[in-house]
Amino acid sequence: MVVVRKLDEEEFKACFIEPMTDVTATADAAVDIWPYVDALNLDEVGVPYLNDVRHVYRDAQNRFDQVLIGTGRFNALLVIVVDLNGKIVFGHILLDLNKEYNVSGGDLRVV
Repeated sequence: MVVVRKLDEEEFKACFIEPMTDVTATADAAVDIWPYVDALNLDEVGVPYLNDVRHVYRDAQNRFDQVLIGTGRFNALLVIVVDLNGKIVFGHILLDLNKEYNVSGGDLRVV
């Protein structure tokens, strides 16, 4: 059984030190995130469905990867935080770009 852990804002922000580096094209997976993702209750997360991995960002001290997964919700990404040293999924958070950047409608779009 996979245990999931929703991160609060403070826990999430503690998982990265800027500058974050886009390692999407070069990163080797430290852990298979998909059993964790499959264990999530999407209703509790607040999304109707998930898409593919969009980006992977690594913090400046090489402690954590943030795996950004597209969702069926406009401008919202599921972020899976991977602890690189422990080789485990640390937790997840839903990143709502509309809320984060105070935009609505078509002002900002996730690519």
